[in-house]
Amino acid sequence: MSETASTSKVNDIYQEIYRLGLTDDEKTTLYAFFTNNPDKKSEAEKAFTYFQDEVKVDILRNLLPPTQPAAAGIPGIKFQAAKIDKAIWVHYNEKRVFFSRANLEENEIFDVIGLKNLIKARFRISKDVTIRSENGNLDDSELVTGFYNTQYNALEVIVEGNDDEGSTEGKKSVRDIKLVQVEKAFQIEYQGTTLDIFHSRLLQFHDEWLEQINPYAPYLAIIQCSGSGKSRLVGELRTKKIFILYICKRNETSTGYPASTPCVQQIFEAIRGNKFGTLLSLAIKQIKARNWDEEEFWSIQTEVEHKNECRDFWNSIFELLGQQVEPSSDCSNKNFVTHLFPGRRISVVCCIDEAHELLAERIDNETHFVQWRRQIRKISWCRFFNILLSTNGKIGNFLPPTAKNTISARSHNFEVFPAYLDVNTMDALVPLAGNANKNYNPDRTAYLGIPLWGSLAQAGVSLTDLIHLASQKIRNFSKNKRDYLANTACTACTLALEVSPRIAEVDSLIASHMATAIGVSLDRTSILCTYPSDPILASGALKGIIKVGWDNSLDTLLELFSRGVVEVGERGELVNRILFLKAYVDAVNKHFSGKESRTYLDKVPLELFLDSLLCNEIKGLAQFLQDMQIRDAEIGFNHWTSLLATNKDYVKSGGNKFLSEKLVVEAYHRQSALKMPLGFKDIDHIIPFKHSTGYGIISIQNKNMKKTTFNNTTDITSLADPQTAFGKKITGGYKVIGIYIDLGLDDVSAEIKSKDIVELRSNINNQQKGKKHIIYIQGVGSFKCCNDEIGERLSKILFTRPWPLHTQWSMFDEDTDLEREDVIKSFLPLVFEQKESFVNKWQLM
Repeated sequence: MSETASTSKVNDIYQEIYRLGLTDDEKTTLYAFFTNNPDKKSEAEKAFTYFQDEVKVDILRNLLPPTQPAAAGIPGIKFQAAKIDKAIWVHYNEKRVFFSRANLEENEIFDVIGLKNLIKARFRISKDVTIRSENGNLDDSELVTGFYNTQYNALEVIVEGNDDEGSTEGKKSVRDIKLVQVEKAFQIEYQGTTLDIFHSRLLQFHDEWLEQINPYAPYLAIIQCSGSGKSRLVGELRTKKIFILYICKRNETSTGYPASTPCVQQIFEAIRGNKFGTLLSLAIKQIKARNWDEEEFWSIQTEVEHKNECRDFWNSIFELLGQQVEPSSDCSNKNFVTHLFPGRRISVVCCIDEAHELLAERIDNETHFVQWRRQIRKISWCRFFNILLSTNGKIGNFLPPTAKNTISARSHNFEVFPAYLDVNTMDALVPLAGNANKNYNPDRTAYLGIPLWGSLAQAGVSLTDLIHLASQKIRNFSKNKRDYLANTACTACTLALEVSPRIAEVDSLIASHMATAIGVSLDRTSILCTYPSDPILASGALKGIIKVGWDNSLDTLLELFSRGVVEVGERGELVNRILFLKAYVDAVNKHFSGKESRTYLDKVPLELFLDSLLCNEIKGLAQFLQDMQIRDAEIGFNHWTSLLATNKDYVKSGGNKFLSEKLVVEAYHRQSALKMPLGFKDIDHIIPFKHSTGYGIISIQNKNMKKTTFNNTTDITSLADPQTAFGKKITGGYKVIGIYIDLGLDDVSAEIKSKDIVELRSNINNQQKGKKHIIYIQGVGSFKCCNDEIGERLSKILFTRPWPLHTQWSMFDEDTDLEREDVIKSFLPLVFEQKESFVNKWQLM
């Protein structure tokens, strides 16, 4: 039997259930079954070591009600199926427990305040507690019926007045960012061209639905991570003369913006009562009757000062709805919206934000979403469309593949539009940074990455508070050191990991841990995600790793690697990225030892960084840097960014498969180091630095074989030559520090190696002798950060067998030409040749 993740030792049956792609209902039942039957849990974990995934799924489904005989011929499995009620899972410290529906009803627990009292009694907590879901704090008056869940999206219990370490930073909260600042951030001038692209796509979808050549349902789902600008993008449609009827269900204590819609529970009840079409027609009539323009109507729905006016708007609608006994005839009038708002291709859009709330409750075994979709399909209005917004990465929730759709949906022939992921607002706020000059300024990093950071910075939120917010959001507010998904998110964000699209974790990374969705398979069963270059988010992720400990994060990484959750490329390259990032952290801690709160957005002296990298001092290093005239150089990075090869057409249109000097400058100012494509010759990683007269790079080649292949001539001259990285000769003596690492060797050493060269001038008789130098390192033990515990884990990473990604998503290997036509172009903001770089806007060159 081959040694793969599907037949490896199973340490946790709950993670196996999560990984195997079962439905939410199946997961809930199985989690409860094994929790109530710990002997069966141990039995399953032992038996599952020997079975492939298909057999595991069959065994697990045989446990589900109604009672069925166990899978025949499976030794060691003698489970009895049992019907398990729904449950509410909660997480406190490092414990996860659940309260079954029967238990809640027996104790007459129907609202959140009752659940709090039950939790306090269970954990013997004397102080007040807050219960938090992925959408924010729960209000005491909310009914618990909407919070049945699974172990892996357990509600978090927070004891009020507690803090982790007594530090000033530990006491901060997202609530420190005031609502007025959030509102101001939401109102800054919209940047970029995304709106035009989205508007064009919306018109296309509307027209396709209207023609009914294919029987599409009239809605578009935007699935993207928190802070990417989904709500703002839809709100900007008002500038295209479109009224946005905005519906959002949040908790009163949620920090999300815009706030929850007044009377939103009544809107959901209207869906349940099959009255959503009538409600829409009444709302649209009210917009017309009150003579609002598009800007006014949006402001009334989203700005705090208009909260009462918004409530009055919805109250008037429900008053009219209560008087209407029969369904509205307006729903069948194709020109209903056209008559009210003529002269436009689309006049009204109904947007439901936090749309995953439509999935929270079931009525007669149907979710609000299924009922909502059935009702909007009966609305025939021209110039009207629906939009769903959600961070929920489960594309199948709103765009289910045919095989997983409801029986009712399969019996009615209709299609759904593909998910819209291209919110594409990375770096959109670069023009707002101001202070354009060549110097590095950490405050400007707030305007790179997702627009959330830059908009809050414009509203007066400090850099420290932004990073604290980022550290909370990427971990989904979890303080558990062994939180599997939180640790996954932090390592993927900082170490440029590629996450397999075919595992369950992708959904949660997008929904709750700030990953960016970048692609959906045609059958809508797989979603591809990544962590683009985002300095603020990376700083938060790095602080998360430091807080839980590198050992805990590396343990999670080992599990991810062995199970095939992440594809790290060559294992030695991953170890290399860990070592160099840890060296930067150590250098920052030493250089800013008197600073209470470190942002990891600072630059440190290059010499200190190299000193922090290795256990023993490199003989002649100071003179080496002096001779290169870079002893004043500074370096700094808090994450690695993958560079992808580009296809032939892109190369022909002006791009190339080498670095550009501008890209190095950009990487330096976005606090990033670069992971080169697997097919890039001689260089695996590049770290930019800046010195008194310009920029330079550390070019790194990594080998993890047991026997060295180092060549004392070609490897030195290639690594130290700028032409290897840039594909052309660089005039003016571009500074390059080459580092060659033999990680797989048992020997431990570090030295500077030199090679005499002859440089030819334009005059053939004019030759100049010189030397090329690189730093040559042998063995993991040469690195200062490698104590016994970390070194042991890195050695496991070097020689653990990975589970390769499915070829559908793979890029290329070392034997594949970079000019292959079907190579993925790019899904990151940092590519080989930017169409529009902030280098010019900030006057960096």
